[in-house]
Amino acid sequence: MWYCPDKYKKENFIHVNEEMQKLEGPLSDQEAKVSLARFLHGNLGLTTELISGLKLAPFQEITLRGMMEGNFSMCVWGRGCGKTFIASVFCFLQCIFNPGTKILVAGPTFRTARFIFENLERLVDSEGATLLMQCFGAKSKRNDQFQWQINGGTITAIPLNGEKIRGFRANVLLLDEYLLLPEDLINTVLMPFLVAPQNMKERIEIREMEDDLIKKELMTEEDRMVFENDSKMIALSSASYTFENLYKTYKEWLNKIYGKELSDSRYFISQMGYEALPEHMIDHSIIEAAQDGGTSNASFQREYCAMFTDGSDSYFSAIKMHQCTIPDGENPTTLITGRPDTKYVVGIDPNMSDSPSADYFGIAVMEVDEEKETSTLVHNYAGLGNLSKHVKYLKYILEHFNPDLISIDNAGADMFIEAANSSKLFIDHKINLKTIEFDSNKEGIDYIKQVRDFKRAHNKEDGRVVFNQVFSSDWIRKSNELLQANMDYKKIWFASRATANNSEFDRQVMSKVKLSDINEKNLGEFVETQDNLVYQVKKQCALVEVKTTARGTQTFDLPQHLKRNNSATRARKDNYTALLLANWAVKCYFDMRNYKLENSAPTFVPRMV
Repeated sequence: MWYCPDKYKKENFIHVNEEMQKLEGPLSDQEAKVSLARFLHGNLGLTTELISGLKLAPFQEITLRGMMEGNFSMCVWGRGCGKTFIASVFCFLQCIFNPGTKILVAGPTFRTARFIFENLERLVDSEGATLLMQCFGAKSKRNDQFQWQINGGTITAIPLNGEKIRGFRANVLLLDEYLLLPEDLINTVLMPFLVAPQNMKERIEIREMEDDLIKKELMTEEDRMVFENDSKMIALSSASYTFENLYKTYKEWLNKIYGKELSDSRYFISQMGYEALPEHMIDHSIIEAAQDGGTSNASFQREYCAMFTDGSDSYFSAIKMHQCTIPDGENPTTLITGRPDTKYVVGIDPNMSDSPSADYFGIAVMEVDEEKETSTLVHNYAGLGNLSKHVKYLKYILEHFNPDLISIDNAGADMFIEAANSSKLFIDHKINLKTIEFDSNKEGIDYIKQVRDFKRAHNKEDGRVVFNQVFSSDWIRKSNELLQANMDYKKIWFASRATANNSEFDRQVMSKVKLSDINEKNLGEFVETQDNLVYQVKKQCALVEVKTTARGTQTFDLPQHLKRNNSATRARKDNYTALLLANWAVKCYFDMRNYKLENSAPTFVPRMV
């Protein structure tokens, strides 16, 4: 359903096609150019097909019209609805019909912005896009910026981090994955882009000329030129939780549209799930697999139906995890190197398969606050690939965080630690990790004895900091209950985004980290990756369901419809498992730290006879 309030309806609306039909006789060169431009602008579907060979569906043509006419546009679309495609088409149409347009494409990570830019490249290089290709000029690509010249303007993809963003000027902001953008960044950095018009110099000159003409009584104040607001901000996103900034912005813009007063800016919102797509544009196999968990499943509603949910229906409440997240701009932020005089605890969920559809090798790094006995998730790893890649990353963790304790899933632990210790990388750097015999699942007096022996055996200088954790059904229940309780009582925190903290971001990108160890192009993208992984961990936790078997055993796992998906892009829970291990290891660390070893007094006093 498409809806337009009466306040936006124009009484003297000009139907371009009807007007074109009334043209008679020969046209001058200027009249022919103007008429053609108006006709093409009024028929965006035909124009797109003519210059690029792409045939648009009716909903895509209407969406493009809304984007081009509005100052603030938002597309909340389900997965597979084509947000990236419609954004790419908008970019070249906006620049063609508005010479000199400067479009800034950005997202929470540079990868996100690059994805739209690269999709635009594919459209331009596709068969049938000969005319479109002729519109574009020089193109440049750097580690932190992609730019393409078109019709006197530019389309630029950049990362949204550090102070760099403040130096750009644009009259169109295209923001992908809007739900992941910090609210403070949007309000204090991005919104001001739309205040200052691009043609400020031209406007000043016109006003000076008008002032002079008014003084000479050659024109009146009513005759002044009215400058149209041509700045645009376009937000693309899937649906989010109702407590997040995306929903807040969505409601604000919706109130602007439905409100009685006509604002200076024009607003457009498109909210569309998979059911609104034409039949031929739906991948039924994916939808059917997703529907196995029920159409009322909160994850399915957000991802495919573009419906906002409150996030309180999962075992690990999304609302509580949000409340346990450090606000942007505050410390601790996500880290790529540990801070001096700070303790770190690590959880590892190993997986050595390099299949694209395999589980990830997950690592979670917790920063420990010994005074408050709390911890903060500051670093994550989610890797696919061969064993040497994971060994290299473990070496990076040991070198830059120097953890006091490491907990690793017993399934695969011995093989991985042995492979790491015998690798040339560990031998060259004189690293040799040793495992402590510690059964953390004991209770009462037996557990106290385990903690005592654990503390005696623990030796950081000797590399004796690792213990294997057996995933028994009892431990799985207790560890999940502990994680939930820590969220309830705010004993565990999720780090704020380093990209939203200018000083912290600048400090981290100057760190001495070998890019070969982390498999990243630059440290800026590595910081972005860490911000994204903290969000993904919370997302994985929110997906976890608890069920009770016929024998009374509790299981904590992904919904069945997600588990059945075996594709490379399937939902995973490996970072949740790594967090589970790390959170339990933090508990063991505090138990070990608080245990007081008794000084054993001698019971026999030797006597000389």
